[in-house]
Amino acid sequence: MYKFVLLLLILVIPLSAYDFKITVKWDEMATSGDAEAIIQYLHNGKMEAVRGNLSKGSLDNNIHVNRTLSGNSQEFIVEKAAGTLINIWVVNSVMDEDFASKEDYMMLSDSRATVWVEDRLNQQTYQIQVPEHMPGLAFRGGAIADGKFYEFTEMFRTQRLFNATIIHAVTGNPLPDVNITIKNRATGETVAMGKTDEYGEFNQKMEYGDYDVVFTKPGFLSSKHEFRMDLTELPVCMNFALTPKINKFRIVLTWGAFPNDLDAHLSGPKPDGGLFHIWWRNKTMIGGKNFLDRDDQKSYGPETITIYKPAKGLYKYAVHNFSGRKRRNRQDLSYSNAHVDVYGNGRLQASFDVPVGQRGNVWYVFDIDEQQNIIPKNKMYDSKKSANVIR
Repeated sequence: MYKFVLLLLILVIPLSAYDFKITVKWDEMATSGDAEAIIQYLHNGKMEAVRGNLSKGSLDNNIHVNRTLSGNSQEFIVEKAAGTLINIWVVNSVMDEDFASKEDYMMLSDSRATVWVEDRLNQQTYQIQVPEHMPGLAFRGGAIADGKFYEFTEMFRTQRLFNATIIHAVTGNPLPDVNITIKNRATGETVAMGKTDEYGEFNQKMEYGDYDVVFTKPGFLSSKHEFRMDLTELPVCMNFALTPKINKFRIVLTWGAFPNDLDAHLSGPKPDGGLFHIWWRNKTMIGGKNFLDRDDQKSYGPETITIYKPAKGLYKYAVHNFSGRKRRNRQDLSYSNAHVDVYGNGRLQASFDVPVGQRGNVWYVFDIDEQQNIIPKNKMYDSKKSANVIR
């Protein structure tokens, strides 16, 4: 009897010592095809999909799949969330886009799928429900980044989808009719072309692989980026901003659904002497102009800074996770999909992606030296106060 109780405790204790419990429920009578909850799990630089309709957990045994008694719910246990990124998905996994009708695309929304998140680390609970009357076969209901849950809702037409949203770097308005060309990175072959719609969005179903994508629009500077469609078969989302043609330096920051508020910081020389440090609260006028064109506090960006009147000296540019300024030694910022484009002399001069898996709420991105060379830095560290972001 003693050995039986001891064995029972050994089995139960690991499950009771978890950081998060994720439960996904839906109305199975309203879903044509099989609804499935999927945890997209990034850890140690590797991405994998943990599927709720299987008993198999993650390869490192950090995420377990609990078998539920009903056919309309699936449950996951996350033992240690620190240092990982977890995207929570619900998909209509059987429905084929090529044969789906307009009504079929509404099935997942009509199923009233709900994500329940029990956050033991921060003693919080959350309920996220797919919005009504929203067509799509894949729904993302939030993410856990380095032990913190971020609540948002995103619906996509299908899985294995490349989704790009393009906005004006200065106004923040959606940019329609942006030309998009996607090429296979290994062969250079053009595999897809199209334009953004009236909402600045572009969607393209993709096969597995690594791709380059080029954005062009008359009157704007072109931009080139890259993405990977991996074996998780889940949508790839990108948010970018195009800038009108400009000869001076313009720096554009965009990011993903979380964190809510990233701030762009720039320090450098004033034309009449002395130094400045610009961020959202410290909008210093330089040569009669405000270098900070746009501040964004609701995810995605853009945050845009233009050096309208360059002066001789050293410029420093950094990104601050303002919404996570009190979280030290964490990886929220590194999982934000933050991206910085630097334009100068009428073209894209450099692009930077936030280093993944590094700790800190500040990303020190680059310098511009006295000869106007862009010097990459890509360092991460912590700062609670905005005034101390640039050292």
